[in-house]
Amino acid sequence: MPKIISKSAPHLRRPNASVTRMMRDVVIALLPLTMFAIYKFGMNAVWILLVGIISMVATEYLYYQVMDLLDGEKLVLRNKRFTLYNYSAMTSGLIYSLTLPDNTPLFVVFIGGALGMFLAKLVFGGMGQNIFNVAGVARVLVVINFGTLVSYDIDSVAGATALQMLSENAFNPAVLDSFSLLNLFTGMGIPGSIGEVSTLLIILGGIYLAFRTSFEVRIPLVYIGTVFVLTSLVAIVEGIGLWYPFYHIFSGGLMFGAVFMATDPITSPITKPARVYFGFALGFITVIIRLFGAYPEGVVFAILIMNMFVPTFDYYKWTHSKFTRKRNLIFASVVLVSMLVVLVGVLYA
Repeated sequence: MPKIISKSAPHLRRPNASVTRMMRDVVIALLPLTMFAIYKFGMNAVWILLVGIISMVATEYLYYQVMDLLDGEKLVLRNKRFTLYNYSAMTSGLIYSLTLPDNTPLFVVFIGGALGMFLAKLVFGGMGQNIFNVAGVARVLVVINFGTLVSYDIDSVAGATALQMLSENAFNPAVLDSFSLLNLFTGMGIPGSIGEVSTLLIILGGIYLAFRTSFEVRIPLVYIGTVFVLTSLVAIVEGIGLWYPFYHIFSGGLMFGAVFMATDPITSPITKPARVYFGFALGFITVIIRLFGAYPEGVVFAILIMNMFVPTFDYYKWTHSKFTRKRNLIFASVVLVSMLVVLVGVLYA
C-alpha cells in the first residue's frame, strides 16, 4: 500500500518550493504598489501600512504565547508556531493595509487587522487550516463595522470613487470625463484604496509572480476574463462601447483581488480544473454584486463567498485533475446560463 501523507495547506507541487519563498515573492511583487502608495498618499499610507502589518503580526504572536502558557509550556521569545519567519502574517497584513483608503483611522486599521487575523486564521488552527482569506476578512470587518468612518480623499470629484460614479451613472460614458481609462490604468489622479489604484503596477507584480511560479495564474486570468466577457455582453446590450468592460477591470479592487487575494494557495482549490471553475465563479459573483447590488465593489465579498466552496471543489469523490469532454460541456452550459442571467438582469432591472 502506498504511504498516505497528511499535510496542511498550502500544497506545493514544485520540489524546491517553500512557503517562505512564495510569501517572500508576494512581498516583493507588492513593493512597487507599496512605494506608489507612499508616493501618492504620503505619511497616511506609511502609518496605515505599519499599523496594518503590526496588528496582524502582534495578534498572532500574542495568541501563540498565550496558548503555550495555557498548555503549560515555558515562555520563549521565539515561538515555534509564530509565522513571522515565513512572511505569512506580514504578507496578510501588507495586503490588508493596501486595500484600505488613505484616511482610514489608525484604530480602525488595528482593530480590523487584529480581528481579521484572529477570526480568519487563528481560531481555525493557524496557517494551513483557515478557509477564508485573512486580509479579505479583515477588510470586510472594516467595511461592516466602521463603514461610516472609512471614506476616500477626493479632489476632483467630491464623494465618489470610479466605481461609485459608475454605479450612480449606470452606463453613462460621461464617467470617463472624470476618470479616464488611462488614469485608471496608471493610477494617477484616481481616488481609492492605497494599493488598488494602479492597474499597471498590479500587472507588473502579477508578471513577477508568474515568472517565479509563485501563484496560480489560471485564477486571475479566468477571473478577469469572466468579468470582461460578462460586462462586454452588458455593453453590447446597452449599445455602449468597449470602455465599459475595461472600466470595470481597471477600477476598484478587481485587479488587486484577482492577483494577490484570490490566488492565496491556502484558500484556493488544488486542481487545475477547479481553479478555472473557481476563477469563473469569482468573476460571475463580482459582476452580479456590481450590477445589481447596493455595494459598488464586490471583489472581497466574492472571494470570501467562494472560499467557503473550496473544500467542495477539492472533495476527493468529485474533484479531478484533468479536463474531459463531459466536464467541458457542463462548464460551458454553466457559462451560458450565467451569461443569460446577467442579460436578463440588465434588461429587466
